[in-house]
Amino acid sequence: MIFGKMRQRMKVIVIIVSVAFVGTLLYAGGVSLFSGRGSTVNAASVATVNGTNISYADFYQAYYSIVQQQEMYGQPITGQMVGQVQYYALDQLVNQALLIQAAENAKIKVEERLVNERYQVIQDNYPSKAMFEEDLKNSGLTPKELKTLLRNNMKIEKLQEGLIEGLQVSDEELRSAYEEVNARHILVRPEGDGEDAQKNALEQAEQLVQELVGGAEFATVAREHSADTGSKDNGGDLGWFGRGQMVEPFENAAFVAEVGEIVGPVESQFGYHIIQVMDRKKATGEEFEEAKAELRDKLLGDKRRDKLTGWFSELKETAVIEIRDPAMLGYKLMLEGSWQEAADAFQAAILVNDTDPYLHSSLAQAYQQLDEADLALEQYELAAEKAGTDAELWLAVGMMHHERDNKEKAVAAYRQASDAAPMNLLLHLQLMNIYEQLGEEDLAKVEEGKVVAIKDAYEERQRALDDLQREQEQKEAAENTEASAGEEEPGAEAETAPSAEESAVSDETTTADPNESSE
Repeated sequence: MIFGKMRQRMKVIVIIVSVAFVGTLLYAGGVSLFSGRGSTVNAASVATVNGTNISYADFYQAYYSIVQQQEMYGQPITGQMVGQVQYYALDQLVNQALLIQAAENAKIKVEERLVNERYQVIQDNYPSKAMFEEDLKNSGLTPKELKTLLRNNMKIEKLQEGLIEGLQVSDEELRSAYEEVNARHILVRPEGDGEDAQKNALEQAEQLVQELVGGAEFATVAREHSADTGSKDNGGDLGWFGRGQMVEPFENAAFVAEVGEIVGPVESQFGYHIIQVMDRKKATGEEFEEAKAELRDKLLGDKRRDKLTGWFSELKETAVIEIRDPAMLGYKLMLEGSWQEAADAFQAAILVNDTDPYLHSSLAQAYQQLDEADLALEQYELAAEKAGTDAELWLAVGMMHHERDNKEKAVAAYRQASDAAPMNLLLHLQLMNIYEQLGEEDLAKVEEGKVVAIKDAYEERQRALDDLQREQEQKEAAENTEASAGEEEPGAEAETAPSAEESAVSDETTTADPNESSE
C-alpha cells in the first residue's frame, strides 16, 4: 500500500520534470513538460536549435530527472554511463525545442481553459495542494512555468493531430496485412563471387527443382542441400509469416504460389530459393471479420507513427543545431562514429574540466577506435586514478596491461578493481578466472574467498527476508483467526440464549394456574 502511494506520487513528479522521449511523443502525443524556456540571447548555453539556446539549467534539470527515474526503478546511473545519459538528455531537449518551434511556426493556439484543466489533473494526483506545490518548487518550476510547459505540449499535440488527420486504412491494406502463408524453402547460396559462382548455384537450384517435381521429398532435399542453417534441420520449414517479414522477391513468390506448388528458383541477395507453400490463411470468413477492427487500429497506429516519425526526421535534418558544450559534442560524434573529431572534442572538454575522470575514459575509448592503444591506456590510467574507486576503470587498465604482457601492472590494477567493488560478484568471478590464467593461484583463492563470502551474505540476507515474510504471514494469520473468532461469538450467544418465543413459553409455564395442573 505504502509503495503503491509512493509510485503514484513519483509518477506525478516524473510527469512534472520528465524529458520527452520523442519516439513516444511522436507516436502517442505523450506529455513532456520539460524545456520551453529557451532564449535567443547570447548567454552561455549547452546547445542552440535554430538560434534558440538550451540553457545549462534546463540541461542539468533534464539530466537529473532521468537520474531520479532510474533510481526509482532501482537502476542508478553511475560511472561511464553519466556522459552518455547526459547526451541523451540533451538530445531530448533538442527534439523538444524543434517540436515547440514547429508548433509556433504553425501558429497553433490552445485555449487557456484546457491548460488549466490539465494543470488541475496533475495537482489532483496529490493528497493535498501543499504537497503538490512543494514538489513543484523542488522541481525548479513555478505554477506559471508549469502552465507554460503544459501549453507548449498541448500545442505539440494539436500539431501532431493535424499532421495525422485524414489517415485511413483501406480494405485492401487490411486483407494484405491479415494474410499469412506457412512455407518451407531450400536455399542454394553461391560459393564465392563472380558470374561463374552465380551460374553454378542457379544450375544446382534448377536441378533440385526437377528432383522435387519428380517426387523427391522436400524435407529430405532441404536437409541435404539447403544453405539456410536456421531451417535446414527442420526440413526447410519457416512456419507462418505475413507480409513484410521476408525479403521482397521471396515474399512476392510465396504469396502468389498455390498450396503445394514448387516455386523457384527465386533469386534474392542470399542466393536462390526453392519455395513450397504448405498452407495459407486467407482474408475471408468469420475469423477475418472478427479480427478486422483490431487489425485496422494497429495499421492506423503504424501509419500515424510512420507519418510523424518521417515528418520529425525531416524537421531535424533541416534544422541548424549547434552543440556548444565540448563534452556533449564528443558524445554526439562518438555515436556518429567520427572518432578523431570525438577525440578532439574530449580533449577540449578536458582543458575546461580536467577533474572529470569520465572525460578521460571517453577519450580513451575514442583512442581505442583510432588504434592508438598507448594513448588509450594513458587516458584510462588517468581516469582510474581520478575516479579512485571505479572498478570498471581499474579493470580496463588491468586488461590493457594484460594484453601487453605487463603482468605486474596488470595485477596491481586488478587488485584495485577488486578493492573498489567488494560486493560485485561478477567482478570477483571474472578476476578469479583472470588470476588463474596468469598463474596467480594465491590471488585466485583470495577472489574465490570473496565470491564465497558474497554468496553467503546473499543467502543470509535471503534467509532474513524469508523469516521476515514468515513472521508477517503468521501475524496476518493470527489476526485473521482473531477476527473470525470475534465474528463467531455473537452467533454462539444466539445459539445458547433462549429465543423470544422460548422465553414466552417459559413465562407462560411459570405463570400457569396451579389448579390446572392439579386437575
